[in-house]
Amino acid sequence: MRAPTRAAVAVGALLLWGAAAATGAQAQPSASGGSLPSGTNLLNPAISAIGWFQAQGGDVLDQVGTSAFALREAEIGLQANVDPYSRADFFLSVSPEEGIDLEEGTVTFLALPAGLTAKLGKFRGNFGKFNRTHPPETPFADRPLVAERFLGEEGLSAEGVSASWLLPGLPFYANFDAEITNTPDLEGATAFAPHRGKDLLYLARLSAYFDLSEATNVTIGSSYANGANGAAADSLSLPPDPGALRASLIGADLTVRWKNPRRAIYRSLIAQLEWMQRRADLTAGPEITRSGGYAWVDLQFARRWHVGGRYDWSDALDPTEPERATGGLGFLTFVPSEFASLSGQLRRQTLGNGDTDTVFYLKTTFNIGPHGQHPF
Repeated sequence: MRAPTRAAVAVGALLLWGAAAATGAQAQPSASGGSLPSGTNLLNPAISAIGWFQAQGGDVLDQVGTSAFALREAEIGLQANVDPYSRADFFLSVSPEEGIDLEEGTVTFLALPAGLTAKLGKFRGNFGKFNRTHPPETPFADRPLVAERFLGEEGLSAEGVSASWLLPGLPFYANFDAEITNTPDLEGATAFAPHRGKDLLYLARLSAYFDLSEATNVTIGSSYANGANGAAADSLSLPPDPGALRASLIGADLTVRWKNPRRAIYRSLIAQLEWMQRRADLTAGPEITRSGGYAWVDLQFARRWHVGGRYDWSDALDPTEPERATGGLGFLTFVPSEFASLSGQLRRQTLGNGDTDTVFYLKTTFNIGPHGQHPF
């Protein structure tokens, strides 16, 4: 039998490589933390969906218009690389209260000069730690008091531009973020209130990450935001409206994580503390400073079981409400896999006037598709 020529061998190898690339290539990880389709699906975005079902009981059901069971939200994600230098991320939320809403829609440029990355579109503000995570994917069935009172039920989110810079030459990871967005309408007595289109929200955050050991790491961060706080005077008054009031919000956060790499699927611990303080202008001068915060811990004590709790406190920004409220929440969570969780939770809050509120929750989340990871 005649031996194949070098040319024939080269052609055969090329054909085999082409077939493998078209049908057998593995999915590659995307910059957003999910995975990109392989082979002939490279031009299609990664599609994911997250469901959030919740049951509740206790004092909350005494209120008119409440229900014991609800599919709180369904979130649809579309993520893909636009080209080797940028990616696009879209998240749509569907809920009975809000209908269909664009949670986030951004293009991120990954290779700008001087080591910068930039994000344009609608996104969640990089203030603190809790605000960046979409509501269905937080560990809690509710929001901490300070997050709800200062940043509204949905959190700080608006259209604008964000830039991020990884500080060079340091023996640890440090990142600086700056954002300019519209002042969001957070509804109710919250930290900011929009007025005119030119009254923008300015936000800055500096964070650092340290490895304390093979199993333990720490993240610390500080945040600052300054935005509109409604009109400085009635637009019908004379002289005409001179502009907008301003409000500022500062924050600090600390996160400690422990996970033994040799027993990572069985034991882990995360503890987090976040504090905020808000100061706002009034026509008669600055108002009293308001503050609040929360601390929580989550202990994984078995492969599929977590237990934890949260303590939070917050001043009220609405002068008609009691000034200070405190609360506590405990949870026991069963995680059959990384795609689903079932959590029983008990929350008790005490308002400044002494009224108490006790609520039981059953929070269930489940997802399909390669949903990208949230910021670390």
